[in-house]
Order: sequence, then C-alpha cells, then structure tokens
Amino acid sequence: MKRANVVLLVLGLFLVAGCGQAPPDEPANTTDVVTEEPEPVTEARHDMVYICACGPECDCGAVAVTPGNCDCGTALAAAHLLKVEGNEGVLCTCGGDCSCELDADDPSKCSCGKDVTRVSFEGQGLYYCNCGGSCTCNFITAAPGTCHCGMDLVTS
Repeated sequence: MKRANVVLLVLGLFLVAGCGQAPPDEPANTTDVVTEEPEPVTEARHDMVYICACGPECDCGAVAVTPGNCDCGTALAAAHLLKVEGNEGVLCTCGGDCSCELDADDPSKCSCGKDVTRVSFEGQGLYYCNCGGSCTCNFITAAPGTCHCGMDLVTS
C-alpha cells in the first residue's frame, strides 16, 4: 500500500511538472518571425546655407536655408556655416557634404584649405544663433526657436 502511494505520488509530480504531457500537435512556427532593421535617424542639418555664387561682380547677397536660385538667376551654392560674428556668417564653400572647421592657424581659411566667405544675414529673414561676440554654434534656420546651446535664435 505504501508502495502504491509512492508510485501515485511520483506520477502526480510528473504530471504537475509537465513531464507526462503529450507534445503539442504542431511546433511553434519560428520561421515566420520577421525582424526589421529600424530606419536610421538623420538629424536635419542646421549649419547649411545656400548663397549666390554668380561671381565677384554680383552683389545680390542672397542667403537661404534651402536650395534654389538667386534673383540674378544663378543657382545658389551650398555652404557650411562656420561661425557667426554679429549679423554676419563666416562660411566654407566646399559644398553640401562639408564638415570643415575654421582653420586654427589662419582665420581666413577653412580647414579644407578654401578661403572663407562672409555673408550678411541682415534682412534675409533667417534665424541664427548669436551667443555674443564670435559665436561658433553655427546654427541657422528659417523659423524662430532655440539653438542647441540653449540661446534663443535671433534675426536681423
């Protein structure tokens, strides 16, 4: 009798633990699981401007934050804002993929070797960071807001 109780107890434990259950009819389908790579997040650049590049004889001074044409009909050229001095931008004109900085040894040059270009933001309707003096935040946009340094963007 004791032996029968022990056998029943062991069988009960196997059933409770799941050892005595029949396998499921169909195994879980793991081949249908699709994992998608997340889309890379690209932050909008706030250091790009487009300026008139029609030559030294032109003084239209067009500056925009989107590509287009200036009033003289010439396509605007991509430039990289290096810093702001007052209401004037100091730019490198090496193009849209530029990530240059101002040359530490020669402030008239970009680190890629090109001469820097200066443009006035006055009357352009653009908002830019001007931390005071010579601001190197190089943040410019068409809408009011806050610079990544925390200062309110200004316009002139």
